[in-house]
Amino acid sequence: MFSARFPRCPSIKKLWAVYPIKGLAAIELIERWLRVFVQGLSGHLSILSRRFRGEPEWLSRLRARSLEMYFSLPPEVSELYVRHYEAPSLPEESLIEMTDPGDQRQIPADFRHLAEDTEHPTAIFVGSKLVHISIPRNLEAQQIELLPLAEALKKHEPFIRELYQRVTNSSYADKYTYLVHALTNAGVFLRIPKNLQLSRPIRVVYVLDKPREAVFSKVVAVTEPGAVASIIEEVHGLPGADESVFGHHTHLYSLDDSSLKHSTLQNLSHGQTYVSNRVADVGRGSSAMVVGAVIGGQVSKVRVDSSMHGDGSSVNDLEIVFGDAEQRIDVTANLHHIGFGTQGRVLAKGVVKDKAKSIFKGVITIEKQAKNTSAYLAEHAMIMSPEARAYAIPSLEIMTDEVKATHSASVSQIDPEQLYYLMARGIPEQEARKMLALGFFEPVVSMIDLNEVRWGLRTLLESKWGGAFTELFEEPEVTVTSLFGTHYKYRYGK
Repeated sequence: MFSARFPRCPSIKKLWAVYPIKGLAAIELIERWLRVFVQGLSGHLSILSRRFRGEPEWLSRLRARSLEMYFSLPPEVSELYVRHYEAPSLPEESLIEMTDPGDQRQIPADFRHLAEDTEHPTAIFVGSKLVHISIPRNLEAQQIELLPLAEALKKHEPFIRELYQRVTNSSYADKYTYLVHALTNAGVFLRIPKNLQLSRPIRVVYVLDKPREAVFSKVVAVTEPGAVASIIEEVHGLPGADESVFGHHTHLYSLDDSSLKHSTLQNLSHGQTYVSNRVADVGRGSSAMVVGAVIGGQVSKVRVDSSMHGDGSSVNDLEIVFGDAEQRIDVTANLHHIGFGTQGRVLAKGVVKDKAKSIFKGVITIEKQAKNTSAYLAEHAMIMSPEARAYAIPSLEIMTDEVKATHSASVSQIDPEQLYYLMARGIPEQEARKMLALGFFEPVVSMIDLNEVRWGLRTLLESKWGGAFTELFEEPEVTVTSLFGTHYKYRYGK
């Protein structure tokens, strides 16, 4: 069993310092919490104990407490955003029942080639059922761990228990963090040993193929000192799996002098709901790259909290959103600078068309001791239809001097001059619009230094328009087919 020293996370008592709630809003929130805890945890504890049998008592109680917190908290507690947020409409009365994985599940045909991959560590979930997990033999010999979450709870229980308790007591735990921790029914634990540098990414793939199913995944990834690793999480929804819910909480824990890259590609189908929380705790001299792409789903609510605890640590967060039809997408990306000489960057870009709506939010927080910090937060959106809507709300909270912190935001319509220029050269209007949208994304996509993620994003973005422009991107050493076979298909509304 290994051990790791956790950074100090703000307790829930410091919630008011992070979310400046005052007056009646504060009183109402306190009354909600008191009312819930006076009622007690016994009811939810009994229900959850029957659904998740055989778990340690501490975990059952944590589930019950988390469920109580989910029901008591509002969708948004920050005064900055109370007028701009999306609250997924979840079937709360049947969520626990929907977490049952049901009968034996099979890997869909489009994804079977992933199970035959002998070069990448891979885990595949169909619904909440883990149907495949493998590690190449050469990596097994180097003691890399890729474990089902239930197995990790037995092998590393003290570590997992402390991590769970810190997350659910931290100031960045919101309503949907508690929901995932209450109903976790999938997930993996990943550990990269000291000084091991992986040349190929680790893949965790989720496929939703049944209607009215709820998958709540918890992923814990630890890179020990000197380790280097990349993780790709893919979330796919098949046609017919309507009214399904995918909840997601990933905790990236980068110990001193390590490097961790994490990418999430969300490709759900119409009628499915997506809630995602990603947390990156970065130690001294370590770096983390976090990439998120929201392509499908009906309503998506995403939150990313990156905390640079160690001196000289850095985080690079890239977020991409593409909404059409009546999609609703809410993305919050926060940077929390705690150590000396840290560097953080968030760059978010979104395109919305038809009647879609996107919201980008984010806060740069620089603590008193975090001098010599450099922070950048940029949120930009392009509106391609008269009825589409986009909002960008960046903000700063700086408690020291000797720092460099900037933010920018823009929401603009498609440039008519650029559109006219392309159409004047014989390009049909829809193709010209497509090229402008892909060009808008490309500066962010090209920053991603993992070929698998970069080309996966391009494929999804292009195919959402009903065609492919992969020949526009000149990287002859990589082809989309060789990387993904057939499973990277945009499925929204099909």
